[in-house]
Amino acid sequence: MQRGAPFLIALALAAHLSGPLAPTPAFADTPEEQLAAASALFDARKYPEAAQRLEVFLGANAKHAKAGAAALALGRAYTELKQYPKAIPAYEKALASKDAGVLTNAQLGLGEAALFARQYDKAASALGSAVKSPLKPEQAAVAHYWLAQANFQLEKFPAAEEAYLKVTRDYAKSDFVDGAYFGAGLAALRQGKTDPARQRLRTVVDRYPKSEDRPQALLLLAQLDLDGKRYREARTGFETLLADPAAKAAGEGVRESAEDGLIQALLELQDYKAASTRLEAALARLPANDPQRFRAQLSLGHTRYRQKQHEPALAAYKEAARSTEGEVAGEGHYWAANAALALSRPAEAAAQFAQVSTRFPKHQLAARAQLKAGDAFRAAKQPEAAGTAYRVVVEKYAEAPEAAEARKALSELVDAVTDPAQLAVALKNAPPAERTRGTLRLARLYLEGKKYAEAAAPLTELLKARPEPAAAAEAQYLLGLSYEGQDKSAPAMTALAEAVRLGPAAPWSADAQGRLAWLYLEGKQAANAEKAATAALAGKLSKEAERQARLAMVQAQLDQEKWDAALEGCRALLAGNPPPETVATVLFTQAWVSEKRGKAEEALPMWERLLAEHPRSDYAADALLRVGDAHLKAEKYDDARTKYAALLSGFPKSPLAPEARFKLGSALYNLDKHSEAAAEFDAVAADKAAGEYVPEGLYWAGVALDKAGKKADATQRLTRLVALYPKHARVANAKVRLAALKAVSGK
Repeated sequence: MQRGAPFLIALALAAHLSGPLAPTPAFADTPEEQLAAASALFDARKYPEAAQRLEVFLGANAKHAKAGAAALALGRAYTELKQYPKAIPAYEKALASKDAGVLTNAQLGLGEAALFARQYDKAASALGSAVKSPLKPEQAAVAHYWLAQANFQLEKFPAAEEAYLKVTRDYAKSDFVDGAYFGAGLAALRQGKTDPARQRLRTVVDRYPKSEDRPQALLLLAQLDLDGKRYREARTGFETLLADPAAKAAGEGVRESAEDGLIQALLELQDYKAASTRLEAALARLPANDPQRFRAQLSLGHTRYRQKQHEPALAAYKEAARSTEGEVAGEGHYWAANAALALSRPAEAAAQFAQVSTRFPKHQLAARAQLKAGDAFRAAKQPEAAGTAYRVVVEKYAEAPEAAEARKALSELVDAVTDPAQLAVALKNAPPAERTRGTLRLARLYLEGKKYAEAAAPLTELLKARPEPAAAAEAQYLLGLSYEGQDKSAPAMTALAEAVRLGPAAPWSADAQGRLAWLYLEGKQAANAEKAATAALAGKLSKEAERQARLAMVQAQLDQEKWDAALEGCRALLAGNPPPETVATVLFTQAWVSEKRGKAEEALPMWERLLAEHPRSDYAADALLRVGDAHLKAEKYDDARTKYAALLSGFPKSPLAPEARFKLGSALYNLDKHSEAAAEFDAVAADKAAGEYVPEGLYWAGVALDKAGKKADATQRLTRLVALYPKHARVANAKVRLAALKAVSGK
């Protein structure tokens, strides 16, 4: 579509540069003589020599009255030499001279040079200015046509369409009018205006049979029919194009597209016989080493592939891959791989895809094939090979669109691997940024599998590399979790504290603060624990993490004897509808604090609720003891007896069991069940874990046995008390009782 016809710029160098020409002197000394020499060389079409002299002139005479004309001539000389990048600054110098006599021609020249240099913005600007000036018809036609081309390349399709249509309306006899119709059709197509596009392309086909754009127009019309599911019309269009001798001049790309389109149309029409007959007939006619034979094999492969005959398609593509033409052979490998994929043979597909970039690294499909090789290796469950393939795309085809896809695939590959060992291998091929992210994920996988030591190793290495702050913060957080899992409280505390310092607003920061709170509690740092718990609760936490943070807060406040704050925290916990075990903990805490503050009457309802709602909790033994104590104090000895007995039967190994047994003895004693009471006191006295209750047990066992009339046994218990615990507070009373017992017994 971009044509190279002369721009018809009438330079008239003799008039512009030097006036009537005199014979060229052998040595041009003055500026006028230099211009005369350049003009003569230009008119003689000795453009390299003319350009050289003009460059010298302009370098020495930038402000000369003829500098604008000289720059225009220099631009034209370079244009004639097709040295468009050099022509552009020359034309720009001509424009900068503000010489009205050269302005329009400089704009036209700049537009021409910029267009062919593919500097489309500059071309559009220059040509847009030029067409606003009075132009000769032949100049105006070309200027509008090239303005349309520049705008088309800039994807300014409405502006391109307008300029093309300007040529068709106002310069209908121009040599460019067929190209203008074609360009207007293409511009309309790019805007989704199918009907006007079809009309203009049809004009090219019907009105300009010798147009070089006619094959492309036929192809586009047939493709429009194909896209519009008008398969019979498409078939006719493609066949017309293939039968047109001009199609050969349009290039193999047009014919291949037409053949491909025709095959698609035949397939959609379910005329498979026609498609295969067409291709097989061509193969029969072609010599074994004819390049066209391999192209036909490629097309046959396409035909069979589209009929989902993947095995014969694979065979045809492999034949095409034997071509000596890199384009054909590369495409053969590429489509052979696709056929292998369709046959669920991803490993074979990967090998075929890899052949494209290995054999033909500059093939147009090389980057795409290498990317798909990675995909195929993934499908074949070969993540290491997949990573290597993707890495080749990133490194070898960094500017290709596939490079971004490969980077994404490497990221997905890392994300898709759930086995830590495989992920560690995949990370070797990951880009640095993905390697950091992948290392963090590797650590998370280890943590999920409770492999805490394994998680710590890659995190430690990552931190040595000094990653950016966000990654370093997360690495410290995960490292803290790994140490926590190994019961290494001190390094866990250090890592988590560093994590929240580096990432105070990170999504995991609140969780880290909650964990820190418990670690501080373990380290007897109640104030720091309260501060960390407060920070955790200020962030976004899961329901369970929030519960743990509140529990840590309450514990920290208890450790600091902040009773009111602790009770407020308990109320907040209960308001959150916590699980039963937390409710039990909170009830215990509330009751314990009330007793600690000397408000046993406030504690009793909480102990009773704890018993009623959580009879098997870790705190039920405490509740039984406290409720029993309340009954004992209130002289409700039967009720007290029941609670103490329940504690001993339900929680026989509780640390509270000796106390409960002793108090059970007290309740029985007050119920005048002296023998039963003595048995309980004896049991306490015999319990090595009973501590201070052992001498008490001996004393009250003696008293109870005395009340039961078992004087000898009473004497024996009291004697043991005096002998074993001579300084105990009960010894004085014991001696008095012993004296009485001995007096009665006559000893």
